Amino acid sequence: MAKVEKQLTLRQLQADATRKKIYDVAVKLMEDKGFQKTTIEEIATKAGVSVGTFYHYFKSKEAVFFDLFKKADEYFEHTVAPVLEKAADAGMPASGQIVLFFRHYGGYNVSRGFANISQLYNTKNQLFTKKGRYMQQLLKRIISKGQAAGQITKEMKADEILEFLFIANRGIVYDWCINGGTYDLVAKAESYTKILVKVLVAS
Repeated sequence: MAKVEKQLTLRQLQADATRKKIYDVAVKLMEDKGFQKTTIEEIATKAGVSVGTFYHYFKSKEAVFFDLFKKADEYFEHTVAPVLEKAADAGMPASGQIVLFFRHYGGYNVSRGFANISQLYNTKNQLFTKKGRYMQQLLKRIISKGQAAGQITKEMKADEILEFLFIANRGIVYDWCINGGTYDLVAKAESYTKILVKVLVAS
Protein backbone atom coordinates (compact mmCIF):
# COMPACT_ATOMS: atom_id res chain seq x y z
CA MET A 1 0.00 0.00 0.00
CA ALA A 2 2.83 2.37 0.92
CA LYS A 3 4.54 1.62 -2.40
CA VAL A 4 1.35 2.46 -4.33
CA GLU A 5 0.92 5.72 -2.39
CA LYS A 6 4.56 6.61 -3.07
CA GLN A 7 4.06 5.97 -6.80
CA LEU A 8 0.92 8.11 -6.81
CA THR A 9 2.72 10.91 -4.98
CA LEU A 10 5.62 10.73 -7.43
CA ARG A 11 3.24 10.87 -10.41
CA GLN A 12 1.45 13.85 -8.87
CA LEU A 13 4.76 15.66 -8.32
CA GLN A 14 5.76 14.96 -11.92
CA ALA A 15 2.36 16.18 -13.14
CA ASP A 16 2.65 19.36 -11.05
CA ALA A 17 6.15 19.95 -12.39
CA THR A 18 4.98 19.49 -15.99
CA ARG A 19 2.04 21.85 -15.53
CA LYS A 20 4.29 24.47 -13.94
CA LYS A 21 6.82 24.18 -16.74
CA ILE A 22 4.13 24.65 -19.40
CA TYR A 23 2.69 27.59 -17.48
CA ASP A 24 6.06 29.29 -16.93
CA VAL A 25 7.04 28.89 -20.58
CA ALA A 26 3.66 30.19 -21.77
CA VAL A 27 3.76 33.25 -19.54
CA LYS A 28 7.32 34.06 -20.61
CA LEU A 29 6.39 33.79 -24.29
CA MET A 30 3.28 35.92 -23.79
CA GLU A 31 5.29 38.57 -21.96
CA ASP A 32 7.94 38.60 -24.70
CA LYS A 33 5.70 38.30 -27.77
CA GLY A 34 2.19 39.13 -26.60
CA PHE A 35 -0.84 36.88 -26.27
CA GLN A 36 -1.93 36.90 -29.92
CA LYS A 37 1.49 36.04 -31.34
CA THR A 38 2.07 33.14 -28.96
CA THR A 39 0.81 29.77 -30.22
CA ILE A 40 0.04 26.58 -28.34
CA GLU A 41 2.44 24.72 -30.64
CA GLU A 42 5.24 27.10 -29.68
CA ILE A 43 4.45 26.79 -25.98
CA ALA A 44 4.51 22.99 -26.21
CA THR A 45 7.79 22.95 -28.15
CA LYS A 46 9.53 25.32 -25.74
CA ALA A 47 8.23 23.33 -22.76
CA GLY A 48 9.38 20.05 -24.31
CA VAL A 49 5.94 18.48 -24.35
CA SER A 50 3.40 17.47 -26.98
CA VAL A 51 0.40 19.61 -27.90
CA GLY A 52 -1.76 16.84 -26.44
CA THR A 53 0.07 17.18 -23.14
CA PHE A 54 -0.59 20.90 -23.19
CA TYR A 55 -4.33 20.26 -23.57
CA HIS A 56 -4.20 17.72 -20.75
CA TYR A 57 -3.28 20.52 -18.33
CA PHE A 58 -4.91 23.55 -19.95
CA LYS A 59 -8.15 23.75 -21.93
CA SER A 60 -6.87 26.61 -24.06
CA LYS A 61 -4.27 29.33 -24.37
CA GLU A 62 -6.75 31.61 -22.62
CA ALA A 63 -6.76 29.28 -19.60
CA VAL A 64 -3.03 29.82 -19.18
CA PHE A 65 -3.45 33.52 -19.72
CA PHE A 66 -6.10 33.94 -17.05
CA ASP A 67 -3.88 32.09 -14.60
CA LEU A 68 -2.03 35.41 -14.49
CA PHE A 69 -4.71 36.48 -12.02
CA LYS A 70 -3.57 33.73 -9.66
CA LYS A 71 0.00 34.91 -10.08
CA ALA A 72 -1.08 38.47 -9.27
CA ASP A 73 -2.62 37.34 -5.98
CA GLU A 74 0.54 35.40 -5.13
CA TYR A 75 2.58 38.55 -5.80
CA PHE A 76 0.37 40.60 -3.49
CA GLU A 77 0.49 37.92 -0.79
CA HIS A 78 4.23 37.28 -0.79
CA THR A 79 5.66 40.63 -1.92
CA VAL A 80 3.20 43.46 -1.33
CA ALA A 81 1.62 42.36 1.97
CA PRO A 82 4.96 42.34 3.88
CA VAL A 83 5.79 45.82 2.49
CA LEU A 84 2.42 47.16 3.62
CA GLU A 85 2.75 45.52 7.04
CA LYS A 86 6.16 47.11 7.51
CA ALA A 87 4.76 50.49 6.45
CA ALA A 88 1.89 50.14 8.94
CA ASP A 89 4.31 49.23 11.74
CA ALA A 90 6.31 52.34 10.89
CA GLY A 91 3.19 54.46 11.42
CA MET A 92 2.00 54.99 7.85
CA PRO A 93 -1.74 55.84 7.94
CA ALA A 94 -4.28 53.77 6.01
CA SER A 95 -4.49 56.42 3.28
CA GLY A 96 -0.75 56.10 2.62
CA GLN A 97 -0.98 52.31 2.60
CA ILE A 98 -3.76 52.48 0.01
CA VAL A 99 -1.59 54.66 -2.22
CA LEU A 100 1.32 52.24 -1.76
CA PHE A 101 -0.96 49.31 -2.60
CA PHE A 102 -1.95 50.82 -5.94
CA ARG A 103 1.61 51.85 -6.72
CA HIS A 104 2.40 48.13 -6.59
CA TYR A 105 -0.79 47.39 -8.55
CA GLY A 106 0.44 49.64 -11.34
CA GLY A 107 3.90 48.11 -11.18
CA TYR A 108 2.56 44.58 -11.44
CA ASN A 109 0.60 45.46 -14.59
CA VAL A 110 3.72 46.95 -16.15
CA SER A 111 5.75 43.85 -15.26
CA ARG A 112 3.27 41.58 -17.06
CA GLY A 113 3.87 43.44 -20.31
CA PHE A 114 1.74 45.90 -22.26
CA ALA A 115 0.59 43.33 -24.85
CA ASN A 116 -0.71 40.95 -22.17
CA ILE A 117 -2.43 43.59 -20.07
CA SER A 118 -4.12 45.03 -23.17
CA GLN A 119 -5.52 41.57 -23.86
CA LEU A 120 -6.91 41.30 -20.32
CA TYR A 121 -8.83 44.57 -20.47
CA ASN A 122 -11.90 43.58 -22.46
CA THR A 123 -15.60 43.18 -21.64
CA LYS A 124 -15.44 39.38 -21.91
CA ASN A 125 -13.05 39.13 -18.99
CA GLN A 126 -15.25 38.51 -15.96
CA LEU A 127 -12.34 37.74 -13.64
CA PHE A 128 -12.12 41.39 -12.62
CA THR A 129 -15.49 41.01 -10.88
CA LYS A 130 -14.56 37.81 -9.05
CA LYS A 131 -14.98 38.26 -5.30
CA GLY A 132 -12.70 37.01 -2.54
CA ARG A 133 -9.34 37.32 -4.30
CA TYR A 134 -6.35 37.78 -2.01
CA MET A 135 -5.51 41.28 -3.20
CA GLN A 136 -9.08 42.36 -2.48
CA GLN A 137 -8.93 40.89 1.01
CA LEU A 138 -5.60 42.61 1.64
CA LEU A 139 -6.89 46.03 0.66
CA LYS A 140 -10.13 45.53 2.59
CA ARG A 141 -8.12 44.81 5.75
CA ILE A 142 -6.29 48.10 5.32
CA ILE A 143 -9.55 49.97 4.80
CA SER A 144 -11.26 48.29 7.77
CA LYS A 145 -8.33 48.97 10.09
CA GLY A 146 -8.26 52.56 8.85
CA GLN A 147 -11.94 52.93 9.66
CA ALA A 148 -11.46 51.40 13.11
CA ALA A 149 -8.62 53.84 13.77
CA GLY A 150 -10.70 56.81 12.65
CA GLN A 151 -8.47 57.43 9.62
CA ILE A 152 -10.91 56.40 6.89
CA THR A 153 -14.52 57.58 6.57
CA LYS A 154 -17.30 55.30 7.79
CA GLU A 155 -19.85 56.98 5.53
CA MET A 156 -19.09 54.19 3.06
CA LYS A 157 -18.81 50.52 3.91
CA ALA A 158 -15.39 48.90 3.51
CA ASP A 159 -16.68 46.86 0.55
CA GLU A 160 -17.96 50.03 -1.15
CA ILE A 161 -14.61 51.75 -0.72
CA LEU A 162 -12.85 48.65 -2.02
CA GLU A 163 -15.00 48.63 -5.15
CA PHE A 164 -14.58 52.38 -5.63
CA LEU A 165 -10.79 52.14 -5.54
CA PHE A 166 -10.52 49.12 -7.84
CA ILE A 167 -12.93 50.56 -10.42
CA ALA A 168 -10.89 53.76 -10.50
CA ASN A 169 -7.53 52.01 -10.82
CA ARG A 170 -8.77 49.55 -13.45
CA GLY A 171 -9.84 52.66 -15.35
CA ILE A 172 -6.31 54.04 -15.08
CA VAL A 173 -4.83 50.79 -16.42
CA TYR A 174 -7.39 50.77 -19.24
CA ASP A 175 -6.44 54.35 -20.13
CA TRP A 176 -2.78 53.30 -20.15
CA CYS A 177 -3.67 50.49 -22.55
CA ILE A 178 -5.63 52.64 -25.01
CA ASN A 179 -2.75 55.12 -24.97
CA GLY A 180 -0.36 52.40 -26.05
CA GLY A 181 1.42 52.16 -22.70
CA THR A 182 3.14 55.45 -23.46
CA TYR A 183 3.19 56.91 -19.96
CA ASP A 184 4.46 55.88 -16.53
CA LEU A 185 1.62 53.75 -15.17
CA VAL A 186 3.15 53.45 -11.70
CA ALA A 187 3.40 57.22 -11.30
CA LYS A 188 -0.11 57.72 -12.70
CA ALA A 189 -1.64 55.11 -10.36
CA GLU A 190 0.11 56.70 -7.41
CA SER A 191 -0.87 60.27 -8.23
CA TYR A 192 -4.52 59.44 -8.99
CA THR A 193 -4.89 57.32 -5.87
CA LYS A 194 -3.53 60.18 -3.76
CA ILE A 195 -6.41 62.28 -5.12
CA LEU A 196 -8.94 59.51 -4.54
CA VAL A 197 -8.01 58.90 -0.91
CA LYS A 198 -8.57 62.58 -0.05
CA VAL A 199 -12.31 61.95 -0.19
CA LEU A 200 -11.92 58.85 1.98
CA VAL A 201 -9.97 60.39 4.84
CA ALA A 202 -12.16 60.77 7.92
CA SER A 203 -12.87 64.40 8.78
